[in-house]
Amino acid sequence: MSRIAFVTDTTCNLPDELRRRHDITVVPVYVIFGESSYKDYVEMPPAEFYRRLAEQKAAGRGMPTTSQPTPEDFRAAYANLAGQGFSDIVSIHVTAKSSGTCQSAQLASTMVSGVNVHVVDSATTSMHMGFMLLEAIQAAAAGGSPTDALAAIERVKSHSCIHFTVTDIEHLAASGRTEGHEKATEAAVSVKPIVSVVDGVPKALGAERTQRAALQKVLELTTQRVGQGRVKRMAVVNGNIADKASAWGAEAAAALSFDGQPFIVDFGPALAVHFGPGLLGVAVQWE
Repeated sequence: MSRIAFVTDTTCNLPDELRRRHDITVVPVYVIFGESSYKDYVEMPPAEFYRRLAEQKAAGRGMPTTSQPTPEDFRAAYANLAGQGFSDIVSIHVTAKSSGTCQSAQLASTMVSGVNVHVVDSATTSMHMGFMLLEAIQAAAAGGSPTDALAAIERVKSHSCIHFTVTDIEHLAASGRTEGHEKATEAAVSVKPIVSVVDGVPKALGAERTQRAALQKVLELTTQRVGQGRVKRMAVVNGNIADKASAWGAEAAAALSFDGQPFIVDFGPALAVHFGPGLLGVAVQWE
C-alpha cells in the first residue's frame, strides 16, 4: 500500500493548524529586498514583510521581487520524506505560467531515488491551491492511491475559483504578471481592479471606483462560477487586513450560502509583492 506525503510551496498560504494536522511539507519561495534574499514566511514573516515594504516605499526605493525555490530546496525536502519511508509524494505548486516553482520541483524529482514524486501545476495560488491539496489528502486518508489523490486535485480544479480586489495598484504595474492590469494602472482616476486566476494566468476582469463596489463584483463573479453548486470550502484572502477580512468574510459567506467557518488567510509576502497590501477576496470550492 502506498504511503503518500504532500508538499506545497508558501504561496499556498496554508494556516499553520492545517499544515501541522496533515503533516504537509511547505517549501519557501524567496522574497528579495535589494541584494538580500529571504525565505518566505520562514525568514520573512508577513508582519515583517509589510513593515519592510512600507519603509521601502516611503524611502522611494524599488519594489521587492520574488524567486522560486531552487531544485536543491525541493531535492532536500523530497529526500527527507523518502528517508521517512514514504513511497509517493504529491507536490502541488503555484501556477507554472507565473513562476518557475513547478520547474524546480520537476527537476528535483529526477534527483531523488526510492520515492515517486508527482509534481502538479495547480494553475492557481493561495488557498485556491490549498483546497486541491486538502481534497487530495482526504482521498489518500480514505485509502486512495496516488492516482486517486491526483484525480481529486483535477476535480477541484473544475469546481473552484478565486477572485479578489486590489487596492494598491502600483504592485500590479511593477510586477507585470497580471494580464490586463494596464486599464487600471493607467486610468486617470483611482480604481480597484478585480483579479482572478484564469487558465493559470492572473487577469484583471474589470475595475470599480470603490472597494465596496469591487467586493460586490467579486461576490457576483464567484456566485456565477458556483452556479447551482454548494460551497464546500471557502477562504477569505487578504493583504495585511485580517480584521477587515474577518468582518467581510461573514457577509461573503452569507452571500455564497456557506454555513461553515471560512479560512482567513493573508496572501503572504511572496504574493503580496505582486498584488500589494489591502487586497481582499474569496477562494471557494463547490460540489
